[in-house]
Amino acid sequence: MKTHALALAAALALPAAPAAAQSNIDGTYVDSGGYTEITVGPCGNARCGEITRIIKRKPGEPNRDVHNDDPALRDRPILGIRILKNLTWDDGAWRGEVYNPEDGNTYRTEVRPARGGALEVKGCVTLFCRTRIWPAAD
Repeated sequence: MKTHALALAAALALPAAPAAAQSNIDGTYVDSGGYTEITVGPCGNARCGEITRIIKRKPGEPNRDVHNDDPALRDRPILGIRILKNLTWDDGAWRGEVYNPEDGNTYRTEVRPARGGALEVKGCVTLFCRTRIWPAAD
C-alpha cells in the first residue's frame, strides 16, 4: 500500500508532457497574387477556406470556374468556391486539400500560420510541392 502511494506521489510530481499546441488559422487572407480574399473557419470537425471576395479580376479570366475537371462545375462563380477542404490538425500542421481554380486541380496541402498574421499554404503533387504565403486581409 505504501509503495502504491509513493508511486502515485512520484507520478503526480512529474511535469505533464506538453501536448502539441493546435495553431489557429481562422481568419481572412489574400491569395499570393492579390486577386481573391479567402476566409478560413470551421466546417464540421475540420477547417475550410472559401473565396469570400474578388479583389480584382485576372486578366483574360472570367469569374467562373472554367478550368474545373468536372464540366458541370465550370459555370459556377469563383466567389464562394471552397478552396481549402477538410483541414485537420496533424503532426504540427493543418492537413487536407487545396483546390486551385487556375488549373482546376486539387492538391494535398499543409497549412500553417506565418509571420505577421499570414498563412503559409503548401500544395503538393507526389514529391513536388509549392508554398505560397497568403497575407492577412486588411
